[in-house]
Amino acid sequence: MHRIIQAAKLDFFASMSMLRLISLLVLVGIIIGVAAHGPDYMMLFIMVFGVTSAGSIFSIHERNHSEKLYGILPLKKSEMILGRYLYALIIGAAYIIVSGVLGEVLNVILNAGMDAVTYWATLALAFAYFGFATGVAYPIYFKFTFAKAYIFTMIPMYAIAVAFLIITRKTDFASNLGSIIQFFTDNVYLLPIIGLAAGLILLIVSAVISNLIYTRKEI
Repeated sequence: MHRIIQAAKLDFFASMSMLRLISLLVLVGIIIGVAAHGPDYMMLFIMVFGVTSAGSIFSIHERNHSEKLYGILPLKKSEMILGRYLYALIIGAAYIIVSGVLGEVLNVILNAGMDAVTYWATLALAFAYFGFATGVAYPIYFKFTFAKAYIFTMIPMYAIAVAFLIITRKTDFASNLGSIIQFFTDNVYLLPIIGLAAGLILLIVSAVISNLIYTRKEI
């Protein structure tokens, strides 16, 4: 476990150069939320951009050719992979906390009237999306490298997020889920549990796939 944590630390040190990009992405999410007069939109878009931040570590390593460094460190390939996923999980947790705090602040400032069910459902959906998108992207990056696969991987992910937001805004989507909404209104505490579980399961499955791919790849 110690070496997995050390691998994650290497990724964090390497990603320090992304701090300006991360701040910019969060700012873009805030602007979208204000423009749409919807803190839930802002929360979701911040997590969409969180996927970009989590995946950019591949770009940094490829640009600096630091993958070769892993070859001389006392790290197994599986430990490096688990370290990379631990890094992604911490990035996702940081983004979900930031989006949750900013969502509540924007809700108060805009007087948007976002209730507890909408708030926690948005966070649950946001983290599940993070687990899905990161879980799809990481094995592809391990297989084909970030430079070759980023556009073809992330554009469909962004399209899914935007399409979902348009559908929920333009249609009477919520009214068709009356019984489900009522259930979660009575059991709000289940929403963060479901979102966390879904995101973690997707990342675990992805880690297994990445391990199968990368342990057979020459560095």
